[in-house]
Amino acid sequence: MELPISLRLNRVAMRSTRFWDENICASQLHYKANLLHLVAFTAACLLVFSRRPDAILNAQFFAEDGQRWYADAYQFGLRSLLIPDEAGGYLHTVPRLAALLSLLFPLARAPLVMNLCAIAIQVLPVTIFISSRFPCIPLWKRLLGSFLYLGTPNSYGTNANATNIQWHLGLLACLVLLAQPPNSQRWKVFDSIVLILISVESPMGIVLLAVAVVSWWVKRNRWSRISLALLVPGAVVQTLVVFTSHARGLGPNGATISRLISILGRQVFLASLVGETKVLHFALRYSERTSFLLEALATAVGVAVLGYALRYAPWELKLFIGFSFTIFALSLARPIAGAVVQSQWEWLRFPGTSNRYYYLPIISFLAAVLWLVNYAPCRLARISGIALLLFVCIAVRRDWRYPAFEDMHFQEYALKFQAAPIGTRMVIPINPPGVKMVLVKR
Repeated sequence: MELPISLRLNRVAMRSTRFWDENICASQLHYKANLLHLVAFTAACLLVFSRRPDAILNAQFFAEDGQRWYADAYQFGLRSLLIPDEAGGYLHTVPRLAALLSLLFPLARAPLVMNLCAIAIQVLPVTIFISSRFPCIPLWKRLLGSFLYLGTPNSYGTNANATNIQWHLGLLACLVLLAQPPNSQRWKVFDSIVLILISVESPMGIVLLAVAVVSWWVKRNRWSRISLALLVPGAVVQTLVVFTSHARGLGPNGATISRLISILGRQVFLASLVGETKVLHFALRYSERTSFLLEALATAVGVAVLGYALRYAPWELKLFIGFSFTIFALSLARPIAGAVVQSQWEWLRFPGTSNRYYYLPIISFLAAVLWLVNYAPCRLARISGIALLLFVCIAVRRDWRYPAFEDMHFQEYALKFQAAPIGTRMVIPINPPGVKMVLVKR
């Protein structure tokens, strides 16, 4: 029996209304998500800026930023992307891309451009972590975790410089692999770019292959297979470069169990709980024996927290801890921490030295502490997590503001170089003191 035309029109109108309501609701959610990301990205950039304002207000080259990345980009152009790092013996693609980008600006602005690139990559882990791709963790906990990440103690060397971009990019790539599959074309493009870049940025891409394999094994979805495939070509290239390059100059490691305990206790766990400045105070004030006992206690606590998380935490956190400490172990196997006249592990014991090596272990330890607070199955473990979190907050507060780089008057040298005739060779001092950048005017 045919329905009256008025009733049919009524049903069509109801369907249209429902369709528009759903579209409006989806648009509103999309708008709110974009607004959250914009606000979070801006706030994160401001927090990074607040830790060392001179990175923007008086931008200067730091170490390889000027000595290698910019100098090679200026001299060789795009060919610089194929040059392995003289010290590390592997490709560093992303800081070289930042240096190539900075060539579009006057030399006086080049350090600022490279620092801004570094800061952008430094805050991108926050963007993905607070997104809907980590739905199992409440938003406020992700925001707290992001704040602790941005305020990571003992991270002076990794803050706002292109030289150490690989550590932030490695963290970002690991989060991409652990996150839920992308639900939009933009996220797919984002994931693809991140994974391709990390594979040609450092050997971390090789280690991330194992993370990608485990992630695919657990998730068993199409995007996990694609993510694994995206890492393979760059990882193969990086492996060939590592094994054919003999650029990495090594001093004696001096590896011992006591030094390992000291490095872990002092640089990873104590620095996370009381801050680098307090650790330096302990090292200078107390005897070697007293310091070692304190470091051994901190190592025992830290290993207990990580061991508990490896036993009971979700697979994503277990995998992240495994990734972080694999990178740490590889770093300890062939570190470049100081002059070769002294063993490298002895250099690594000194507070603040080569803290790039401790960056990922510290973040994984902080992640384990945050997990303890809310998700540990044992009440005593949760209480212990709360106590440790309070210490972490104190450490973040103590280590928040980093000292400004020494003013090398880079702007003056840049203006002189720009005014110099073609063929002029100029030696420009950069940070840290004693490092120099050599440019020949073209």
